[in-house]
Amino acid sequence: MSAEALPDELTYADTDAMDLKQKQAAYHDWEAQSYEEKFSISYDERCIEYAVERLRKVVPEGATFDRVLEVGAGTGFFTINLALGGALDGATLEASDISQGMLDVCERNGRDHGLEITTTQGDAEALPYDDDSFDLVIGHAFIHHLPVPGKAIQEMYRVLAPGGTLVIAGEPTHFGDRISHFVKHNTWRAFMQVTKLPGLESWRKPSSGSHAEDRDAVLAALEDQVDLHTFRPDDVEHMADLAGFEDVRVVTEELTANWFGWSVRTIEASVRPGLLGTRWAFFAFDNYNRFAALDEKVLRRVVPRGLFYNLILHARKPA
Repeated sequence: MSAEALPDELTYADTDAMDLKQKQAAYHDWEAQSYEEKFSISYDERCIEYAVERLRKVVPEGATFDRVLEVGAGTGFFTINLALGGALDGATLEASDISQGMLDVCERNGRDHGLEITTTQGDAEALPYDDDSFDLVIGHAFIHHLPVPGKAIQEMYRVLAPGGTLVIAGEPTHFGDRISHFVKHNTWRAFMQVTKLPGLESWRKPSSGSHAEDRDAVLAALEDQVDLHTFRPDDVEHMADLAGFEDVRVVTEELTANWFGWSVRTIEASVRPGLLGTRWAFFAFDNYNRFAALDEKVLRRVVPRGLFYNLILHARKPA
């Protein structure tokens, strides 16, 4: 079910009647046009560096691939930035997502950056590809949306060629996510208090109460219903083991970097559009890198991996 197919007079009863996967498609179709702004996604040095660093944490530089699939590709953030960073040179690029709206943006983004990305709408738990089709399957921040993540990992095993590599990044850990909710809530409260001061009320994002916004509110309310899981690193490794993978390992990242990042994103989601500009983006990027360096060089040695926010899964299909 696409956002375009939903009734104009959309009600909460309409969305309540959807199953989980229809909600995923409807929510992400609706969010596709604002998704990149919401998460400050770009296709420049800032995000290229982020994407390549995620891959390089588990796949060494110099590794080459012929056919690459991103599952749950969204607007193409991970694939496109990896390609722009030279990590996928020479590879045929394909992308799948349950949301056709997201894939439309992905195709457009690819064209805008000189990349040809073949997209196919489909369910990650029943991928629309033949067995043994790809030598690299990647994903970023998507299995936490799936009703049965282990089934999707089995599907990714199926479509990988023998010896192929799986990399899934950007998934929330159980305890890291709990901490992030505390950070987000208190950042929002602080922002609302500050913007009560004289002259600062205009900083807040305006609301109109229009029909379009009523419809937006119904779809926006699905956000809490499409984020289904957080993960313990051991459990993700176990899912990959059960699927038949070898060389399975999970690394975690972002402790203080995550706290800073969610504070930034909460402000960006609450502030009036157009108020924050390029200087803000680079302030956020530079300080995220400083906190990430602290996490990697110091805190990783003493903090249990389950307290870090993001996990990256690496696994290989036996040759």
